[in-house]
Amino acid sequence: MSEPHATAGDPVSTPSGREPAREDRGGSSLGAFFRELPVLLLVAFVLAFLLRTFVVQVFYIPSQSMEPTLQVNDRMVVEKISYLFREPRRGEIVVFEGERSSLPTEEETSARLLRGVGQFLGVVPANARDFVKRVIGLPGDTIRIEDGRVFVNDVPLEEPYVEFEDTKTQGPYEVPEGKLFFLGDNRPNSSDSRYTLGYVDADAVVGRAAVVIWPVEHIGGLGGADYEGIDEGSARSGDEAALVDDAS
Repeated sequence: MSEPHATAGDPVSTPSGREPAREDRGGSSLGAFFRELPVLLLVAFVLAFLLRTFVVQVFYIPSQSMEPTLQVNDRMVVEKISYLFREPRRGEIVVFEGERSSLPTEEETSARLLRGVGQFLGVVPANARDFVKRVIGLPGDTIRIEDGRVFVNDVPLEEPYVEFEDTKTQGPYEVPEGKLFFLGDNRPNSSDSRYTLGYVDADAVVGRAAVVIWPVEHIGGLGGADYEGIDEGSARSGDEAALVDDAS
C-alpha cells in the first residue's frame, strides 16, 4: 500500500535531529560575536585615534576666556586638515598646545587610550596644556594695545566679537620668526600672549576651530575675522624679539 503524499497546506514534519542543529548554529554565531568583539572594539579605538590625530577632534570649552564667541561647556569641532596646506591666518580661532601642563608625565596605556577616545568625542576635557585663542599676530608683526584697542603693524583692528573691553595700554610686542601671538576674545579675563603664554610656536597649533556643535542653541560656524589693510611685518629671530609685557 502506497504512502500518502503531503498536499499543499499540510504541515511538513521536520526530522527531530535538525532543530538542535539550528540551535547549535545560533549558539556558534553568538560565541563568534563575543570572540570578535575585542577586535571590533580595538578597530573602533584605532579609527577614533587616527581621526582625532589627523582629521578632526571635538573640544569642550572649560573657561570664559573666549566669551562671547565660545561659552563655557560649548563643544566645538577642530579640523586639522587646513594647516597641512597653509599657515594660520590672523583672526582665526585655533587650538594649540601651550607650555604649561598639569597632567602627570606618565599614564597607563589603556587609560591614555580611553582618554583619547573621550577627548575625540568631547566628553572628556582636553589636556590642560591645550588652549583655544584667536590669532592676532603672525611672524614679523608688531602689536600694541592702546586703551584696549589692538593695532597690528599700526593698523587698528575691527573686532565686533569683543564685548568685554579692556582699557589697558600694553606692548609693543614684536612677534619673532616661527611664532604666533594670541588673544582671547574676553580681553579682561584671558591668559594669553600678553601674559603667561607669551609667543607660541607655530608648530604647536593643533587645528582650526570650525563649528560649535553643542548645545543646540549655540550651534554655528566659527569663521575667522577679516582684518584688512595690514602690511606684512619683518620677522625677527627669537634673540632679537621684544620681551612679552607681563603687566597685569
